[in-house]
Formats: sequence, structure tokens, C-alpha cells
Amino acid sequence: MAVVSFEGVRKRFGTAEVLRDITLEIEEGEVVAIIGPSGAGKSTLLRCVNQLEQHDGGRILIDGEPIGGGQRVRDLARLRTRVGMVFQSFNLWPHLSALGNVMEGPRQVLKLSRAEAEARALSLLDRVGLSAHAAKYPAQLSGGQQQRVAIARALAMQPRVMLFDEATSALDPELVGEVLSVMAQLAAEGMTMIVVTHEMGFAREVAHRVVLMAEGAIVEQGHPASFFDAPKEARSRAFLGKVLKA
Repeated sequence: MAVVSFEGVRKRFGTAEVLRDITLEIEEGEVVAIIGPSGAGKSTLLRCVNQLEQHDGGRILIDGEPIGGGQRVRDLARLRTRVGMVFQSFNLWPHLSALGNVMEGPRQVLKLSRAEAEARALSLLDRVGLSAHAAKYPAQLSGGQQQRVAIARALAMQPRVMLFDEATSALDPELVGEVLSVMAQLAAEGMTMIVVTHEMGFAREVAHRVVLMAEGAIVEQGHPASFFDAPKEARSRAFLGKVLKA
């Protein structure tokens, strides 16, 4: 069974159709990179998975269980323990240290004891290379460090799948590599990941499958080697011609 399934998913904002009949399955342990031009619907698709946006048609399933349809608050809280999300902006709580940011979800949602939550948070901060910065506040950390704290915070809920929405786009170029390295490590460890990215090197080297979206629809998908070296669709060739030349 797929961890995440999209079955004919549709979404509108007013008269604009931003997702058009998206059908896609993500298997356990698979890393799927979603690429495409701005306005393709990539981020909206991710936001529908954890119900920051409600899809208008079709179905989204997590481990075979449909989501959406106006869930109660507790149902959404349960969903978000299964789906971790890392955003473009780091969205850390400025009044909490790095350790406090990572502890908050396990304490408040999973109801772990303080000792349990702290042990989990310290382990995850070590995993993303930030154990020495546990006591620092977001304002004392670089952008790359803040994003790594955000990844640790999402992992603290022990999700089934991790969503990354352009996780490096707000970073200075010299900081991008440290975040991509953590993401590559997660992929190597078997984490199921859906990654919206403009980092073509990551998509080629780390993803198991690349999906190109444009105008709310899937244009083409395939193994990175075949997609990048021999794209089948004219729109894919045009997109790659622009981004790989840039």
C-alpha cells in the first residue's frame, strides 16, 4: 500500500483551477521530487496533504485512509503527527530555544514527559548536526541552522512522510548545501519524502522519481536519469532547457 495516494485531486481558488486531476502514489521509503515553473500548483499539492488547504475534488489517502472533508481538530492533530512539513520560511517559535522548538510538539501533542521529549529533541538536534546549538534561540542561528531545527522539529513527531516545500529557497547560496545534506541523509535512511524543489542536482541524485507539474497538472514523471537525460514531453524539454541553462 502506498503511504500517500492522490486520486484525481482537484483544487480551485475562485475561478482559478490550481490542481487538475492529480493522480499519484508515493510508496514507503520513496523520495519523490516535484519540480516545475512557478504557479504550477506544487506547493498547493503539499498543503493539501496536511490539510493547510482543503482539496475540492478527488481523494488524498494516507496509508489508505482518506483525509479531508472537514475533519475535527483532533483528527487534524492526528494527521499532522503522521505528516511532517518543512516550509520555505523556517516558522520557528522565536521565544523558544532550538531545543524548546523541537520539544514542543512531543510535549503538547504526543503528551510525552519533559524528560522523554528532551531526550528525543537532543537526539534529533544531534542528527541534524546542531547538538552544540541546542540552547540558542532562532535569532542567534543562521538560516541554514534554523531550517535544520525546523527539520528536527518535524521529525520529532515521528511522521510517516515528510513534506519539503522549497526548503532551501530562502537560504543564502552558501547555506543551501547543509540543508540538502540533511535531506539526503533522511532519504538514505528510508524516510518517505515528497520534495518540492528547484534544486535539480538534488532531484537527480537523491530522488527515486521526478514529477514535473505545470498549470496544475502532471506533465511527466519518471526515474531521474531517464527524466533528465531523455524527457519524453516537449514541455519537459522546454522546462529543463531553461533551468539547466540558468
